Amino acid sequence: MLLDCDLIIFDCDGVLVDTEPMTTRLIAESVSEIGWEVDQAFAIETFKGRDMQEIVAMVGEHLGRPVPELTEQYRVKMYAELAGGGVDPIPGAVRLLDALDGIADGPRRCVASNGPRRKMAASLNSSGIAGRFGGMESDTIFSAYDIKKWKPDPALFLHACERMGAKPDRCIVFEDSESGIEAACRAGMRSVGVGGLTATSKLAAKGATITIERMDELLPLAASIA
Repeated sequence: MLLDCDLIIFDCDGVLVDTEPMTTRLIAESVSEIGWEVDQAFAIETFKGRDMQEIVAMVGEHLGRPVPELTEQYRVKMYAELAGGGVDPIPGAVRLLDALDGIADGPRRCVASNGPRRKMAASLNSSGIAGRFGGMESDTIFSAYDIKKWKPDPALFLHACERMGAKPDRCIVFEDSESGIEAACRAGMRSVGVGGLTATSKLAAKGATITIERMDELLPLAASIA
């Protein structure tokens, strides 16, 4: 049974909080300002789920020159936009978390993201999701910047798994990016591919155990083990 596990690892953006449309638009704008004209569709296809160091390297290679300023330009835009308004939870995410809360001795859960903690805090706090994991100061929120390893490297998921006292084959990862699904597979974990800006067919092709269009599609499974 899919949710019969010891630990559920949630990605942040695109799985719990609805920031991906904003962030992919802003990265497209920032890359274009640097000198490589791209649109949001290209950013979704090429940059979504990758860490900024990798994106900076890709853009620099395309332009034939280093572009270290890209990171700061993008983050200034992102934090300004996050500060300007609330971020909504992904549709169905709160209902699924409520259902998981109702499972006696159910799986523990944590968040593991490629993003820096400042970005995670801005989106998780704004959406009200941070409290569902004990707050940003809890030991259930993990950033790739803590260990300097980013998806598709499996190290972040394995780090979260170890810190939470679980075994990889008893973990399930919720991801909306191809790099995240690849990281889960490489970590030896089952995965749920959450459709959105990335088509579920692409998540399935990367090895997602199952794919869904909405988080609350899994409510019947949660109810069956409650």
